[in-house]
Amino acid sequence: MILYHNLTQSRGHRNCHFRSTDIEQKNWKRLLWSVPDEMLYFLSQGKEICIIDKSVKQRNKIERIFVPVLNDILNWLYFKKEPEHKALKHHFARAKICLMADVSLMTKFRFWKKFIKDHVEIKARTVKVERELNIL
Repeated sequence: MILYHNLTQSRGHRNCHFRSTDIEQKNWKRLLWSVPDEMLYFLSQGKEICIIDKSVKQRNKIERIFVPVLNDILNWLYFKKEPEHKALKHHFARAKICLMADVSLMTKFRFWKKFIKDHVEIKARTVKVERELNIL
């Protein structure tokens, strides 16, 4: 399994940077641009991906919202599958609009379509902490 640590609170060998404020504001353009190309490459190689983040909550927004919607949008794009996470349909709709409105962003994701064979299932794990670090 390939582990990505979200830079807002966690550090590891591979890092990504997804902001919870972008999730709250449904800023899917920035969220989708933040998906590392390397992550898409690993998906194309059949590798399992897990995004790890720390939070004072048991399950943070990365795990509850971002990753499920990312899975839904990629499965819709690559395999024409309807979204599985019905409670997140507003996030999915915004992500879809952002993806379709930005030719460069669409190109970034469509490139991998021919290499990803079955189903996209990125995982997420929240590491519960007593207090989030202030990295500034």
